[in-house]
This record gives sequence, C-alpha cells and structure tokens, in this order.
Amino acid sequence: MNILALDVGTKKTGAALSSDGTTIALDTITHDSVDELVGKILELISERQIDKIVLGLPYLLSGIEGEQAEFVRSVEEKLVSNNIDVILLDERYTTPKSTENDQNKAAACSILAIYEDKQKS
Repeated sequence: MNILALDVGTKKTGAALSSDGTTIALDTITHDSVDELVGKILELISERQIDKIVLGLPYLLSGIEGEQAEFVRSVEEKLVSNNIDVILLDERYTTPKSTENDQNKAAACSILAIYEDKQKS
C-alpha cells in the first residue's frame, strides 16, 4: 500500500511517501491556493499510485482546531470529492524544532510515522 502524508501549509506543503515499509521525503509542494495544491496532490496520486492520504490537522495545545485547520479541511473536502481515501491526523508536535533545511518534509515524515505506529497498535 502506498500512503502519502502531507503537512499542509498555505504556501508550502511537506510530503512523505510510505511504500512497502519504506518512507521517503518528497519534494516540498509550493502552491498559492487550495485548488493548486489539490491539483498537485492529484498528480502525485497518479504518478505514485497512492492508495491513501494522511493529512496533518493542526490543533492548538488546548485541543481545539487552529486557524490553519480550515485550509486543511478544504483540501480534505476536495480530495474526498475526487474519491480519495483521506485520514486526518492530529499534527501537534510534528514540526521539528531544529534548523533543518526543510521542516515541511520532516513534519510530513513525522505525520506518516505516527499514522503507521497507530496502525500497528
């Protein structure tokens, strides 16, 4: 099964792919709108034969959805309307606090790892 995890941002989205137990960070997706992002995700789904997408859903530490959640939910809605299997996952604590060049990729890898760990338990 090929699973694509996304750390969705309003301008940049981190992406990570799990295929047969191997995780790879993909190039960060740059976009200016929900529609542009969804178009690029649909291209990835076709190119990489994706079976499922895991979207990081931003919650505040208090447990309520943050402002960014509305953007993520718009992406989810458009993907689901294209018959894509989408899972939302609490993304708190997934953005690394390092100076790594691409924190978006690292966060997407974290989202994917959390999802896969939950599937094992």
